[in-house]
Amino acid sequence: SFNNKNNNVVVGISRDARTLYFVNASPFQKMNGIYFSKRAGTSWIRPQLLSIPGIDNFDFLGFFVAPDEDVIFLSMKAPDSKGNEDLYFSVKDAGGYWIKPRNLGTTINTTGYEISLFLSGDKRRLYFSSNGHGGEGDADIFYSDRLYDSWETWSVPVNLGSQLNSKKFDAYFSVYGDSVAYFTSNRDDKYAD
Repeated sequence: SFNNKNNNVVVGISRDARTLYFVNASPFQKMNGIYFSKRAGTSWIRPQLLSIPGIDNFDFLGFFVAPDEDVIFLSMKAPDSKGNEDLYFSVKDAGGYWIKPRNLGTTINTTGYEISLFLSGDKRRLYFSSNGHGGEGDADIFYSDRLYDSWETWSVPVNLGSQLNSKKFDAYFSVYGDSVAYFTSNRDDKYAD
C-alpha cells in the first residue's frame, strides 16, 4: 500500500517506530502533502493524508517530520517565499491540528533555494542545503541552531566546509548517533550518489 508507479519517499518515522510518514510524488501531478501509516502488529494500516493547511504547490515540495511528531519542516515555494524554495515549519495547535506552515525568515531563506531538511535528535540544530548562501558550489550543506526555544528564530547558517561540500550539488545530510552522517552528492558524476 506504500509503493506505486510514483516516487515514494519516507520523510519521517516516529520515535517508537510505529508511525511512518511518506510522500507520493509524480512529476505529472500535484503533491497533496504527507501521508502516514500506523503499524498494527506486523502490518501497516492503509495510508492516510495528513492534513496541513496551506500546502497548494505544483513545484517542488520537501518534508521532514521530527521523530517526536511535534514539528514538521517543509521546503516549498509559497506566496511569501523569498526565493525558489524556502524553509517553513508547522506545529500543532491547542486542538492537535497542524498549523499553516510559517516561513523561517531571511536569516535562513535567500533568493536562491533552501531544501533537504534534517533536524538533530535534540531538536536544536537544523541541517539544510542552499545555493543562496554562497559556498563551495551548486548547493552546499549548512546548519543553523535554534535560538530561545523558538521555531522561528535561528542562528546565521554555517557552511559545513570544503571537506564535505563540493563544487557540485550536496544535499540530504542526516546524522545518526554521535559519529555517522549520510549525504548525497553528484561530485563524481552527473547523477547523485
